[in-house]
Amino acid sequence: MNLIPNSNDLISILPILVLSGGGILLLGLQFFFQGFEFRIVRFTSGLVLIAAFFSLFVSQSNPGVGSYFSGHYEISNIGFWFGALYLIAAFCTVLASPRVLEQHNMEFPEFYPLLLFSVVGMFLMTSGTDTVTIFVGLELMSVCLYVLVGMARSDVYSLEASLKYFLLGSFSTGFFLFGMAFLFGGSGTTHLQDSLKPLVSSGFDSNFTKIGLLLLLTGISFKIALFPYHSWTPDAYEGALTPVTGFMATASKSASMGLLLVVFSKLPVPVAGGEWTWIMGILALLSMTYGNFVALKQSSLKRVLAYSSIAHAGYVVAGIALGGKEEALFYLIVYSFMSLGAFAILSFLEEGNRHVTYESIAGLAKSRPWTSFALFIFFLSLAGIPPLGGFWAKLFLFQKIAEGTDQISRLLLIGGIANSALALYYYVKVGILSYMSSEEGEISKLDSPKASYGVLFVSAISLAAVLVGWYFIQPKDLNSLNFANKSAELRK
Repeated sequence: MNLIPNSNDLISILPILVLSGGGILLLGLQFFFQGFEFRIVRFTSGLVLIAAFFSLFVSQSNPGVGSYFSGHYEISNIGFWFGALYLIAAFCTVLASPRVLEQHNMEFPEFYPLLLFSVVGMFLMTSGTDTVTIFVGLELMSVCLYVLVGMARSDVYSLEASLKYFLLGSFSTGFFLFGMAFLFGGSGTTHLQDSLKPLVSSGFDSNFTKIGLLLLLTGISFKIALFPYHSWTPDAYEGALTPVTGFMATASKSASMGLLLVVFSKLPVPVAGGEWTWIMGILALLSMTYGNFVALKQSSLKRVLAYSSIAHAGYVVAGIALGGKEEALFYLIVYSFMSLGAFAILSFLEEGNRHVTYESIAGLAKSRPWTSFALFIFFLSLAGIPPLGGFWAKLFLFQKIAEGTDQISRLLLIGGIANSALALYYYVKVGILSYMSSEEGEISKLDSPKASYGVLFVSAISLAAVLVGWYFIQPKDLNSLNFANKSAELRK
């Protein structure tokens, strides 16, 4: 094995090099440009993310799809979309965060390099093909998020959320490491696909591999926040600053889902669709049911979205377990834009220290019609109301689940549809209180918050994606990158 990387190896990780170099640059810039709320640092971080986005296209076209670094890193069409999703979520977080940082009187320029380094970890999680590479990416993402969640050091809820997230995250890391050790013990290699091959055999090697895969899936389930590994999610989401919560709900959750998708795609063909589908399918069904039922009892909209994310994780994991790669990825893309827009508007309404509840937004449409309209659209899309993006995401995913002929497919299809109907109550409640309530809530009575162009941009981009974006990019496009051809045809 050649340990010296060649030019193609380096170009294949060009987005990672740009993000890592940009993060190191930002750490130095903060000492020279400390005025204007570190605007230079923030502006530079945006440029780095844009450069990384363009470098993603470069690496995808040249050297192109394939394995690099002696099989430790892989470029794929699915990986391209995951990378684009991470970068867009990080860019939107950079745009939406200055207002919140200013309201909390936080001089925390490390926020931006931590954001970049966490995206580097996400790239390694979904493009790495070696368990050691994947673990490095997982921990890099996790450590950055631990700090980002607890960076509001004057807020006791933020510190509590960070500690709970750190302790349970470390606990899940132990499961993941034990899984890696057992996989290595059964196969003698850390390459993910090769380490799973003993599943088709019998004897001690196969038993080691089965135990290792079970522990590996347990560690991933913690990161995804599947039931019963979800307990950190509501507190971490509520305690973190709202833009950070939006980043966790989109980029980090997508990275964990992507890792699960990679693991299932590497399973040997004879065992794919067997007991491992049942294990993750049952967890998916429990997650969607538990998340929706508990969300019914919440009053804080951040906690509603936290438990809602557990339910949505169940939908996506059900699709992944049954082989719906493109459908699950499409769902994640649409869900990410819905969540980014919803959390951006919540950060706008919070004004730093308010808690946005159902009661507080009563009559919101009278005082802030456009804000109320955008928030309601995002919640309707999360509910899966046609013709919004959330409806098409669920339709494509449920169609894929319905193609299965075994019992677990029917069980997940019925559970998914029933839970989607159940979730309508707490999603539509936002619109009912905003538009139909005769009383005015706390937020509705107050003067309009100071305008935020970053929040406006994120909300507008997310609205466009939810309203019409699904037409230009659909699951069948995600594995061929032919969406550019469709856009060219439409222009003609």
